[in-house]
Amino acid sequence: MKALIIYVCFVIAGAAAAAGIGYYVEKETSSAVSLIVFLTLFFANFVISWIATIFVMDGSSKNAQSRQDQLNVEKTGKASMMK
Repeated sequence: MKALIIYVCFVIAGAAAAAGIGYYVEKETSSAVSLIVFLTLFFANFVISWIATIFVMDGSSKNAQSRQDQLNVEKTGKASMMK
């Protein structure tokens, strides 16, 4: 539950930053360029927020996809079947 709350907070902060940057780009260039910048930042925000959540929860990105945990579970299961 804690990870979900942290993730939502990061997504909200990222969406606000994307909107602010998009607004600034619109004032400097055009609305078409601003839309492209905003959408790129908005969708990248979800990935960046997930990685940031992993860093906050775990302190590293070594086990971001739980591969090592899965290998350990499989090894333990195979060992218990051999007995």
